[in-house]
Amino acid sequence: MKRFLLVVVAAAGLGACNKPAADDCRQAIKNMQALLGTDTAARNTDNEAEVRLCKGGSSREAVACALNAKTAEQLKACDFMASKRATKSSP
Repeated sequence: MKRFLLVVVAAAGLGACNKPAADDCRQAIKNMQALLGTDTAARNTDNEAEVRLCKGGSSREAVACALNAKTAEQLKACDFMASKRATKSSP
């Protein structure tokens, strides 16, 4: 049982290796808002929900890409905070 628990903990630790830091997510979100022209509207809102989504659903590479994007087209190519499309079965 201890061996199984150790494997589970090690696997969970390895899975979290590619998760971005909260500060990186904040900076990437700020850059995204500036590139999309929504930065002035976002000044009065709290972005912590978006930061949590970024940390949980984005990779370090995607966040770095979004952080370094200089145009909206470059940002779109980053796959940063891409919405997961739910697949619906047709009747």
